[in-house]
Amino acid sequence: MMRSLFQAIEQFLGSSLDVVATVVYWSAIVLLVHRIFSPLFRLRMEMLSARLKMQESVVMECPYCHRETVVHDAQCAFCRKSLELPFTMRAWHFIRLRRHPLWWRRTCWIWDSLGLTAFVMLTIAGFIALHAWTPAGPLQKLFIGLALACWVAISWLVARVLDLGGSGPIARLRDSVFAFAVAGVLAVCLLFAAESQPVEEIVMWRIPVGEGGIARIKEQALALPQGMIGFEYLQVDHELLGYHHVIPLAFLGSERLELKHAGIEKWFLDNLWKRGQGYSERGLSVRSRVEQFIVTPNQSYEVVERDKQVFFRPAPAQ
Repeated sequence: MMRSLFQAIEQFLGSSLDVVATVVYWSAIVLLVHRIFSPLFRLRMEMLSARLKMQESVVMECPYCHRETVVHDAQCAFCRKSLELPFTMRAWHFIRLRRHPLWWRRTCWIWDSLGLTAFVMLTIAGFIALHAWTPAGPLQKLFIGLALACWVAISWLVARVLDLGGSGPIARLRDSVFAFAVAGVLAVCLLFAAESQPVEEIVMWRIPVGEGGIARIKEQALALPQGMIGFEYLQVDHELLGYHHVIPLAFLGSERLELKHAGIEKWFLDNLWKRGQGYSERGLSVRSRVEQFIVTPNQSYEVVERDKQVFFRPAPAQ
């Protein structure tokens, strides 16, 4: 189902997929950098303001002398005439610009610093787990970019919820609901990013086929009747442990050309032949398989393993 979704996205975006993925990815990186350095800058400015004993005040134009003055004791600082401000206005600015004691501001700074440190550590851990700095293909880059954008949004919402000097309980509840919703989108993006990684393939053999349909296998000639070559191998799987291994046995043509094994692989192969039944009872599946392919002279072919499947294909020109 996911593969069908990925193919639909690739077909819809077409050649612009790489451009869209790059824009989304680097836009999310820029947002992430801003999310980290903006609180740092704010904390530094607040600490410097406290050291210099600076504080915010209300500035307005005096209706009598028409000069900008700091509103203090409801009088103009220049002409000393009374400034008639509504009670609600004075109360509003008193609440907004109230000066907190130094111990409370230091507590807020420590709290914000701990939150920022936790955010940076979780971000680094996520980058390492996802290998986000090297996306495998434009589709994975797109989903990683969306996941980073969701992560930045969650951090902003959680910061508003946990802010010691923040808004009221209704606003915190609203931000919590939004954070949980974005967390669901983040989980989906992470799942898609993990599933959209291109399937790795292993080129097991490169087989040149010469004139007369003669294949060269490790400097040995193998005649191919009717232009057909076969590849015999053992496929060893353990579903519970996620183990998968392919052991080449022989190439088939006019004769059976056995492949030599040495070291650990030879020991492993011998044990499979001797104790195969016992391994099968423990969940280790051992299958003997043969893949066949029709070849043409003066062409090279590859034996490839991809997504637990072994197959032949024409080799790319070198």
